[in-house]
Amino acid sequence: MDETLREQIALFRYGVINELVSRPLAPGEKQRLLEAIAEKEWDIPGSRRRQIGRSTAATWVKLYEAMGFDGLKPRPRSDKGASRALPEPVQDLLLQLRRERPKAAVTSLIRAARLSGRVDADVPLAPSTLYRLFAAHGLETKSCATTPDAKAFTHPYANDLWLADVMHGPRLLQPGRRHGAKTYLHAFLDDASRLVPFAAFYRAESSACFQDALKQALQRRGIPQRLYCDNGALYRSHHLHVICATLGTSLIHSRPYQPRGRGKIERFFRHVRSAFLPHLTEAHCSELAALNRVFWAWLEAEYHQTPHRGLGSRTPLDRFLDDTSRLRPAPEDLVRLMRMKVARTVARDRTVRLEGRFYEAPDGFAGETVDVLYDPYDPTSPVYLRRRGDADEHRLRSLDLALNARLRRVARDDAPDDVPKTGISYLDLIARKHEESS
Repeated sequence: MDETLREQIALFRYGVINELVSRPLAPGEKQRLLEAIAEKEWDIPGSRRRQIGRSTAATWVKLYEAMGFDGLKPRPRSDKGASRALPEPVQDLLLQLRRERPKAAVTSLIRAARLSGRVDADVPLAPSTLYRLFAAHGLETKSCATTPDAKAFTHPYANDLWLADVMHGPRLLQPGRRHGAKTYLHAFLDDASRLVPFAAFYRAESSACFQDALKQALQRRGIPQRLYCDNGALYRSHHLHVICATLGTSLIHSRPYQPRGRGKIERFFRHVRSAFLPHLTEAHCSELAALNRVFWAWLEAEYHQTPHRGLGSRTPLDRFLDDTSRLRPAPEDLVRLMRMKVARTVARDRTVRLEGRFYEAPDGFAGETVDVLYDPYDPTSPVYLRRRGDADEHRLRSLDLALNARLRRVARDDAPDDVPKTGISYLDLIARKHEESS
């Protein structure tokens, strides 16, 4: 099975059991959560099934507790057997009926298929079977349930929930550019204390910038139980899902066009626009480092030290420090854990191209497709290479053409020893052929 698909399946399994492994459970709560999992219908990657049994979910919990995220990756199955799908003529009939009658109830379609006389009596037609069949072909419509009312909430402890979002910042003044360069404020907000674990202005609204901000937040304030983001592309990357699953953090996304639950960070952005941005000068906007320097000073000296009305007039810092004993510190290998992994093919000259830069691989990797591990935001950080399926990492060095030009090379004969050499050159052959024809 492809490694990406194995990770997608493991991420799905972690999403199913995250409430069971992300926090201590009260007596009887585990059975209640297992029953809720068994009653719900799921879109399972790589499978047409829609249900997950209680015993299956309990097994996933044991695998995660024993081996972590890698334990949730599927292994080769030993029970491969005959297909349990409907006969193809029956499938074609049911799909045709659904296309002709898109609003008909599934039970009425089963009745119509039986009355057609084209379905044998021993062929089972359960509604769940038809739902899976229609969903696999994109023919099942979603229910038009009303949206429930939103409710105000606050989590009881610090790092129970972090809110993440991005705000358009001021433009940097640059010579020769009339409108300057855009900036983006990537920020995290702790729901319980309103403290900002980390926030900074970046030059792009990209996954690399967001993940760098997340790394800084984790190093400073520990690991959150949940991370709540909107539905943007930079919050739905495969790499971010793997990071959160490895850290034991539940990654939650708001529904498209329904930004419920993110009002606190929106109010923080509104406060930044009214209390910080109006006081910026041209000197502050001359470069990104100067802008972030004054922003961090304002954040620590003003925002974190100012009594907050939503906290009973306590400061965000004091409220956060109340739960210091409950915080989970970031692992020592956090930098290694958050490295991006991409597939690259090593060229015959042992070079690897990454983000427009060239690196030189060690001997023995020419022509291989390997995994390259790197920090996408910091071009000065080390870059490593790893064979697929191998745990050993090899550091890549930046390609130095001038140095390679001075290195001594060992002469070699590419022709095999058992091939006799004719001593006739390509041009001699052409001349001989021309003489014979004339």
